[in-house]
Amino acid sequence: MELTHSELEAIAASIAGKVADTIRADHTVQRWLTLEEAAAYARASKNTLRGWINNGYVYGFKRTGKLIVDRESIDAWYSSEKIHMPA
Repeated sequence: MELTHSELEAIAASIAGKVADTIRADHTVQRWLTLEEAAAYARASKNTLRGWINNGYVYGFKRTGKLIVDRESIDAWYSSEKIHMPA
C-alpha cells in the first residue's frame, strides 16, 4: 500500500510534534530541589551542600521539615568568583 504525499506529510508532522514534546519534557528544569536532588545536581555530598548553605554560597530553606535548595543559586555560585582554589 502506497501513501499519498499529504498522508506522508501528516505522519511526519505527527512524529515531529511528538519528538518536540519529548525534548521539551526532558529539558524542563526544576528550580527548587530537595537536598538529595541538589547534592546530585551539584555533584557534592549532602554535608558539603549544607556547608555551602550555612556559609551563604547557596540558598536553601526548610519547608515542611525538609531542606529545599535553589538550583539557580548553585549555578550562580559555580559561575561566581567566590570559589577559590587553594594554591
